Amino acid sequence: MDLNKLCEQVFMLNDDIRYAGVIDSTGSLIAGGMRKGIDSIVSETDEELFLTQTALRKSMRERFDASMGGARFAYVEREKMSILTFYMANKTLLVTLEPNVDSHTAIDIADDTLELLNGKSSPL
Repeated sequence: MDLNKLCEQVFMLNDDIRYAGVIDSTGSLIAGGMRKGIDSIVSETDEELFLTQTALRKSMRERFDASMGGARFAYVEREKMSILTFYMANKTLLVTLEPNVDSHTAIDIADDTLELLNGKSSPL
């Protein structure tokens, strides 16, 4: 799977997607990033820390995969953005949304992103 192409396809799902990036198991960004023309609301150091913590949360969730089944994605609403985290085999796709995106639209974006991850044609 071309991870940069995946991130580009995610951006095409909705204009309110701020960030689409793939990280490895250590939290290092390996593809994608902030949408062109959008400034990050956190410093570079805080972004690196957040990505590392995201990778750590994935490894912690995997402890319960045998009993609860694997996690498909996680959704968090914050005051200044919403975050969708998708768990791939040994990578994680992180997508952030503008704060004006309601939860129903966020879940629609999540469903469309899962289709992309599962190799189905773009839902556009």
